[in-house]
Amino acid sequence: MSEQEISQSIGKPRKKPLLKRWWFWLLSVFAFFLFVGILSSGGESTAYELTKMTTMSKQQIIEKFGKPSEIVREDADGYSFGYDAGFMVSGTEKGALEISMQKDMMKSPSSDTYKIFDVTIGSSYDENVTRLGKPNLSTVKDGKKNAMYLTKEDFLLLFSTDFNSDQISSIDFVAYNGSLQSQSLDLSKMLGLTASEEEIKKLFEVKDKSTSQGETLYALEGFELVVDNHNNVVKQVNIPTNSIYNIKGIRTNDSLDKATQVFGKPLHANEGVKNTTLYGYNYAGGQSPTIINLTVNNADNKIVYMEIKFK
Repeated sequence: MSEQEISQSIGKPRKKPLLKRWWFWLLSVFAFFLFVGILSSGGESTAYELTKMTTMSKQQIIEKFGKPSEIVREDADGYSFGYDAGFMVSGTEKGALEISMQKDMMKSPSSDTYKIFDVTIGSSYDENVTRLGKPNLSTVKDGKKNAMYLTKEDFLLLFSTDFNSDQISSIDFVAYNGSLQSQSLDLSKMLGLTASEEEIKKLFEVKDKSTSQGETLYALEGFELVVDNHNNVVKQVNIPTNSIYNIKGIRTNDSLDKATQVFGKPLHANEGVKNTTLYGYNYAGGQSPTIINLTVNNADNKIVYMEIKFK
């Protein structure tokens, strides 16, 4: 090697191999943790409490859950959307009025969890009832267990199991007023029906009963029945405060004005007990003319007690 080549070689510093550069290892460590973070975040699941949709607009629901897989209805009055995750939502711009989850509606697997009042499809019926407390109404029909709760939001929470199973297969959360479920809770339909004591016990929990002057009063969960002992015909239905049941859509805690819109102008108004007034209506909207009596709190004009009987 010539002196010139030697001097040129000495004059140029030799580059370090890539693996010996400190910034390479720093970037490598950073990239490793970034990669691990991406992998771990990809496996995480999100739990969605669907009852929050009652305060969300239609657009907010679409932004949160994506474009619906099925549009059953969408017009100026409202919408009804279906999602492959296993739920359907219906409502107006003010919020959802009905949210349903069905095991059979789940068309695509998801790592996310969808729940209504923390009740999920496939969870234990008994465990949920223990957590939520005694239902306002519970039945066992055709091997399926059913529970119904009236929430403080004035919604009905309903869930049912599979046939002869403890696993929940359907969940519904629906606004009480105007719903199909509220129509099934209209006790005016029981007036005039034949109901033996054995039949009553099959359908309802009898808390107490008393017999007098040829009739029996059955105290049930959320209402009372007066039955004629001669022919077992229901003569009268009474509904106390905070009941899940209604008469023609009117419930205790509803206003007197709302009742008058349904039943018409009251025939009379008499002074009741403990700062209440008793209003009587002659209602002819059923199969036979009936009398409806409402006990109303004078302080707020809210109904505290209701009874319906034959005219």
